Amino acid sequence: MAKSILVLSDINESGNCALNKAHEIAAPLGEQIEVVRFVKTGSNQNNPSDIAATKDNLQASIDRIFADYPHKENIINQVVVTDDIVSWVNTHCENNDFDLVVKAGHRSETFFHTPCDWELIRTLQVPVLIASQQHWRNKHAILSAINPDAKDDAHKALNDTILQWSKKWAHTFGSTVNVVYSLPVPNILKELDIIDMEEYANKHRVEGEQKVTALLEKHGLADANIHITAGAPDRTIPHCANELKAELVIMGSTGKSGLKGLIFGNITEKVMHNLRTDSLSIELENN
Repeated sequence: MAKSILVLSDINESGNCALNKAHEIAAPLGEQIEVVRFVKTGSNQNNPSDIAATKDNLQASIDRIFADYPHKENIINQVVVTDDIVSWVNTHCENNDFDLVVKAGHRSETFFHTPCDWELIRTLQVPVLIASQQHWRNKHAILSAINPDAKDDAHKALNDTILQWSKKWAHTFGSTVNVVYSLPVPNILKELDIIDMEEYANKHRVEGEQKVTALLEKHGLADANIHITAGAPDRTIPHCANELKAELVIMGSTGKSGLKGLIFGNITEKVMHNLRTDSLSIELENN
């Protein structure tokens, strides 16, 4: 589990969502926490007196939210004036040893605008937790999405990292672990629209469960609940999360960028678009 957390706090963020989520994560663990609040250069809040007031307000929020935190000396904060949050965060993470980035979620995507959330997921090598306003139950459920058919070493390693996080999360918070595998469906069947997805999943369920079980046993997660689905992951994973009332979805990201990312996006981003819960995105290494 993370030992050093970077919390990105938006000045217009509703209810200090990222701070509250960081408190939920950090309280049992005693990590080092750095909180950064951003102010745009063109705003009317970037003069020295307003920046000082913003920092005072941030400190007051930290004092209130982390009032019961036993390691307050491990929390530092700063206010940063920039119009390029993504570049600043990437550079800051490269120069520091963070294990996790926490940010409140914003769904504002259009064809010509990619929200900061997605840019961070595409570019950071540090896992990113996009927080919702939802509060966790004492024993919450997590849903981890893996692909046991991964052929190359990088994607196999991504499966391993997802399951390592799942195990650590379950051990720390007493969470119930659910693992979903969305069976790939041949394109020709999808294009001809002659396939019943539920029937296809049932037909290949045993084979899929065997593949997932082999990975789970490798990571000491034999008690995890397995869910086999078929179809587009951006639909099947949110549907499964909703059915399970999962508070957290853990998944990998392939980090598409540039024009390819703009047009085709990233499966993780498409899943996030349909999620109404927290998501932990783990970047494919050496992508």
